[in-house]
Amino acid sequence: MEVKVIDYDHQGRGIAKIDNKVVFIPKVKVGEEVSINIVKDKKRYSIGKRCNPLKVKYCPYYQTCGGCQIGHLTYEEQLEYKKNTVKNIFSKYTNYNLNNLEIIPTKCYNYRNKVTYHIKEDKLGYYEEESNNLIEVDKCNLLDSNIITLTASLNSFIKVHKKLTKAIIKSLDGKLMLILEGKEDKESIREFFSSLVSSLYYNNELISGVPSLMIEVLSKKFMVRKDSFFQVNKEGVSLIYKEVIDIVKKLNSNIIYDLYCGTGTISLLVSDYAKKVIGIEVVEDAVRDARNNAKLNNITNTEFYLGDVSKVINKLKLVPDTIILDPPRTGISKDLIEFLLSLKVKNIIYVSCNPLTLARDINLLDSCYELNYIKLVDEFPNTYHLESITLLNLRKKN
Repeated sequence: MEVKVIDYDHQGRGIAKIDNKVVFIPKVKVGEEVSINIVKDKKRYSIGKRCNPLKVKYCPYYQTCGGCQIGHLTYEEQLEYKKNTVKNIFSKYTNYNLNNLEIIPTKCYNYRNKVTYHIKEDKLGYYEEESNNLIEVDKCNLLDSNIITLTASLNSFIKVHKKLTKAIIKSLDGKLMLILEGKEDKESIREFFSSLVSSLYYNNELISGVPSLMIEVLSKKFMVRKDSFFQVNKEGVSLIYKEVIDIVKKLNSNIIYDLYCGTGTISLLVSDYAKKVIGIEVVEDAVRDARNNAKLNNITNTEFYLGDVSKVINKLKLVPDTIILDPPRTGISKDLIEFLLSLKVKNIIYVSCNPLTLARDINLLDSCYELNYIKLVDEFPNTYHLESITLLNLRKKN
């Protein structure tokens, strides 16, 4: 059936209507008339799929792969879509109209410094969107060029050695870490890959090279181990952290809490502009990394605590004047919202990867805090994902 695309949803899907029923269609443009098949029919909405496969220059797998959602739009259209998405979400769920919203672009391709491949015998690639069907991949142009080169070597290896099941590649400041899983002969892996990478793991065992790699961000150094989380776009994360640092500089903060601090990147980067920075994180390995990263950079005014943020924060004695939040996509817990409302700290810097939960949390904090500043960073070009940096100030009546 033929439909006309009239809008986008916040996941980058096109919206059309059939007999006043909403139909979501991936990988279409507003204004486009497309032939679709209905692949899911729910009571309140349907999901369609375009009949004629869409081709984009940078990716032969675009129609079936779930990694990119808006790569068929020009980059200018992508940025406009992301700004409008955040504007619409805030207009719907908060009292704020973001008329002059700014988004900082990053390079469109070769930005990802990490990839996870699934392997079935001599085929390597990604899973098809919403299925376990493997899409065989030779080259993904979102990836760092060093990862693309190593992918070619990996494809050569599995054409002969067919017992690997998974591969993760990290590329940090020109050095590579390869993490493999499977039932292949260890010596064959070591012999083939040890000269190609700086760090080689097989089934959780370091079999060649160094145990961790180092990356430099805004003059600070960070060790990244096999299981360490680090943002996939170095340029993007540098832009985000620069925005946070610029805000902190203007606030003249004395005591800063960095909640959901991860491996301590933000804590250490803002440590030059505060008397004390206290980070809290629930992942034990991340806390260990944060403490080691502080030592690596000779930073002595940071402390890192292990535990659930909403529980640990109640036990701390120092009272902050600024709190930095960088929570997961689910946003801030209800307990932490209640604590922030009772604490009435002067400033909250909220870094978010999900505008929906960001808007929800800002609305929940609205009785005490007002939105003073917001800026977007396009850390994930060709996808609907983005990062937001916001500053909330305590309302004067509080």
